[in-house]
Amino acid sequence: MMTEDDFTCAMNRLCVSAVLLLLVSFGLPAQEKDFGFWTSIAAEKQIKKWELGTEVELRTKNNGRQVDRWSFEAEASYTLIEQLKAGAGYKFIYFHDLKYLDFQPRNRFFLFLQGKLEYGDFTFWLREFIQLTTKDESDRIKESGKTDTYRMNPETTWRNRLKVAYDIPKFPLNPCLSFESFYQLNNPEGSMFEQLRLKLSFDYRLNEQHEFEFFGLIDKEMNEDNNVQAIVAGLGYKFVFQ
Repeated sequence: MMTEDDFTCAMNRLCVSAVLLLLVSFGLPAQEKDFGFWTSIAAEKQIKKWELGTEVELRTKNNGRQVDRWSFEAEASYTLIEQLKAGAGYKFIYFHDLKYLDFQPRNRFFLFLQGKLEYGDFTFWLREFIQLTTKDESDRIKESGKTDTYRMNPETTWRNRLKVAYDIPKFPLNPCLSFESFYQLNNPEGSMFEQLRLKLSFDYRLNEQHEFEFFGLIDKEMNEDNNVQAIVAGLGYKFVFQ
């Protein structure tokens, strides 16, 4: 059985690996630039060792002029030990495919493990996340009359996120910095990184029930014919049931 010291050592090794990947990856060039805005409303309920949550999110792209997608998510997690929890969930996504000028429904199922460590005023999280996404290809009709299928459908992705937060004493805003990688597991051309994300946020807790997040992030595509690097500004709100 894993001890607390074993868990701490594993977290430290994974944190160092994520930082090295961050330093190398964001030096790579992007072919196109974009700007978008993301906003979300979430709710959360703690029941002993269980945590239940739901979220509705809207994203824009093409310099904020078009809707990228909206989604609904529901998840549940269970605290295995004080520093580790496991969870699963489902997300419905209504995705805007600009190539075909239509919205396509997608279904996403996911599992995750998340570890947590505290050092003084700093808190570290490391999340390992596996997701499977099914895509609707029925409206992707070429001029020839044939359906243009996705390279991967369903698509399986491994997401690895390292997050650090600093609790500023007697100050209402707490800064957070996170780095996340997206790794394709069933790409017919071979498994590879498809996306990297760097996020800076400030959390504000109005009281025990109302929380706000103000953030900016860089979302960088990789291994596509026309890679896009998006700069995103966002606002999130969460209601915590007591």
